Amino acid sequence: MHPSRFFHHCPRCGLKQAPPEGKAPFQCTACGFRYYFNAGSAVATFVTRADGRWLFIRRARDPGQGKLAPPGGFVDLGETAENAVRRELREEVGIELEQVEFLCSHPNAYLYGGITYPTLDLFFTATLADGSSPQALDEVTSVGWHDAAQIHTEDLAFDSMRAAWERLMRRPGSGGFPS
Repeated sequence: MHPSRFFHHCPRCGLKQAPPEGKAPFQCTACGFRYYFNAGSAVATFVTRADGRWLFIRRARDPGQGKLAPPGGFVDLGETAENAVRRELREEVGIELEQVEFLCSHPNAYLYGGITYPTLDLFFTATLADGSSPQALDEVTSVGWHDAAQIHTEDLAFDSMRAAWERLMRRPGSGGFPS
């Protein structure tokens, strides 16, 4: 269910109202308060090491529990996407990164607790910093290094990740499929 379906009262004045239709913003008929339902921001990073293998986690929780994913998570308020990348990689797998570069963005529908949150997922690539060794930490069941050929898009947790992985694999030198 889209978050707008939960807006039955104005957050400012408390007047009971019908939820907005479709993608329209919530607008209070009494006080004029307007709330736009915009996408939340999330980041994920495809990390590679010198031998060309890619780091993937196995998700410990839903959505996508048990599925493969590049490490990542939501961008905190006031945080840049680049800082979120570095923070999430430290929190989830305990590593530091080098050469972080933007890859692409893709919309996503993140179903959690019966609510579908619209997100804009920002994907990055990076190399592992010398001396960093990943381990399964926050919300991660396991970590592993994989050859590109071992990763099948249907094993990835979200449609946005599948689209980003396919885009990455079309890059020369990625170890993936030809364009």
